[in-house]
Amino acid sequence: MAAEVFRAAFAAEPWNEEWSLELAETRVRELMSAPQSIGYVFEENGVIQAVLCGRKLTYLHGVEYVIDEFCVSPDIQRSGIGTAVLDYARSELTAEGVAAMALLTKRGYPSERFYIKNGFTGSDTMVFMYRPIENKECSNDKT
Repeated sequence: MAAEVFRAAFAAEPWNEEWSLELAETRVRELMSAPQSIGYVFEENGVIQAVLCGRKLTYLHGVEYVIDEFCVSPDIQRSGIGTAVLDYARSELTAEGVAAMALLTKRGYPSERFYIKNGFTGSDTMVFMYRPIENKECSNDKT
């Protein structure tokens, strides 16, 4: 199940996030519920081992595939599966006329090195910004 991969991947270093199965299922379902959502999975022996969730969105230069979440089961990370999933998605998206892939990731984390290795570049002109609603810390009772 995609939510189990999500939960396991983000429970591992360096994220150390504690997702309940119910919350992970909700997250994946929400990401994949939009008409423009496209997901890819890698299965081995009928078991999902990698999950890529994203959306095709129109921008000035054409359609972009915005990666919302990408995770690989911790026990097969650094085996080439992540690169293979990205390559497959890029091939499929290219055939659909998608111009680019975009994402956010944590600076200095292994994910940043992974994406750079796979042809992504950072932007000196963009900044991620965040503001809690009503000046409260964001929390979720289901975690």
